[in-house]
Amino acid sequence: MKQKTGKKYLRNKTQASTFIFWLLFGFFGGSMIGGLIFQDSQENVIKLSMVYSSEKASWISESSGLFQKYWEEKRQTDPSLKPINLDFQPYGSGDSLISLLNEEIKPVIWSPASNIWVPLLNAKWSQINYGNKIIAPNFTRLIYSPVVIAVWEEFYNSYPFNGFNELHDLIKENPDLIKMAHTDPRASNSGFMATIMMVSGYLNMDPSKITIDNISDNDVINWMRVIESSAIFYGKSTGFLGKYMRDQGPEALQIAILYENLVQDYCIPAEEKYGQKIRAVYPIEGSLYSDHPFCILNADWITAEQRMVADEYLSFLGRDDMIKKAISTGFRPINNSLLEDPTIYETYNQSFNEEHGVISDPSLILELFPPTDGTVIARIPDLWLLTRNKD
Repeated sequence: MKQKTGKKYLRNKTQASTFIFWLLFGFFGGSMIGGLIFQDSQENVIKLSMVYSSEKASWISESSGLFQKYWEEKRQTDPSLKPINLDFQPYGSGDSLISLLNEEIKPVIWSPASNIWVPLLNAKWSQINYGNKIIAPNFTRLIYSPVVIAVWEEFYNSYPFNGFNELHDLIKENPDLIKMAHTDPRASNSGFMATIMMVSGYLNMDPSKITIDNISDNDVINWMRVIESSAIFYGKSTGFLGKYMRDQGPEALQIAILYENLVQDYCIPAEEKYGQKIRAVYPIEGSLYSDHPFCILNADWITAEQRMVADEYLSFLGRDDMIKKAISTGFRPINNSLLEDPTIYETYNQSFNEEHGVISDPSLILELFPPTDGTVIARIPDLWLLTRNKD
């Protein structure tokens, strides 16, 4: 009887209800940010606007100043080029998606935390525009941070596990042992990806192959409920969750699902405060990459000049020296061949090592590929709502 109930709950939710949820969530989130409405370029200045996930804010901030300087130097050799005005704003991935659908914001470039948001935007945009066009037909990947299971060192030494299946068994065998947390999949990219990784781990299936039938299967639902039974809260911000783990210590929270770069940031401060590190467990079932795609949008508010500058900016951002700066802030390069450069590898090795709670060799991280079906992606919050810990 429970099996039918679980399947009915997920299967009978219409696309319209899911869309209304996202629309309302975006309305309230977007209204809080207010006035972030991008205008077309002025006659004598090309305005390049971008909304991007806040995790990479320090890299984007530094690169924007360098690109402005690069563009001015380019204008010295080509006087026909107009000056540019850069308007780059950090924005939550879910909020930015809904604000785009509502046309509350009109950026030239959209860069969410993961490419998992791209097919969802395309699916919803196509619905609104009666299938006329795709707003994000392609994207550029330059950097990434895998989603990992962060755990306090002494807890891990006492109760080792290598992925979500072993974590599930540990929770099932020890119901009151673990205090775990991840972010709310409706509000945060990492929680969204964590839910997908759990389903993928249980099914032993790459997320790109997950179907509606998979996420409505009663065995999946029951398995998820075991893991979620250890959750003590669901935050809205991955950064806040990482800081909570670091500041409150191993008695308050043993396990959290975070981005790898946050483990790097908090590992040593945690050791200084509590005498032990926070370390990253890379699930043996694989990790989704928070790969921060850059999408030049296919929208009628973008001019040819803006598209030209956007192309130039992404080329600039992909330069070796710019990727090196991203590495120094905790991101891995998509192009691993860059590590063959001794100067880049030196920077890389300073961040990616056991001292910072992470591994160095990127080949040891199994990359998972997110679903591309916007309908499947849109139902992930429904699965979490059905399995979350409500105590």
